Amino acid sequence: MTDPLTLDRFRDLADAYGGVMARWPIADHAAAQRLAATPEGSAILDAAMFLDERLDDWAVAAPSRALADRVTARAGAGVGARASRPGRRWWWSGIGLAATFAGAVAGAAVVAATPPVDMVAGTTSFGDVAGMDN
Repeated sequence: MTDPLTLDRFRDLADAYGGVMARWPIADHAAAQRLAATPEGSAILDAAMFLDERLDDWAVAAPSRALADRVTARAGAGVGARASRPGRRWWWSGIGLAATFAGAVAGAAVVAATPPVDMVAGTTSFGDVAGMDN
């Protein structure tokens, strides 16, 4: 990294990568070590390490067996309901194909109905290109 590492950038890196500088981009390591030796940099790293430790300690309890059974029961019901109406999926595919075809026809009609534009250097069909004088 060619730009000097500012305290704000140091804080952003600590927020993004945590308090362990080995996780930070290699290009920032030398400058980060220098900033970490300052009281401000040390405070930023301490806060990042505190958050890292809290996140490492956080655990989510496994779902109960009753919840897993309810989810499994509902998932099985949904599969059976869809299997009883197999033609419905093809009907929606037909609508999608019809909409695609209608869009293609409308686009072709617009192109055919639009009169040709005499192009002058530096212009587009939307007007003059910014910064070009004619």
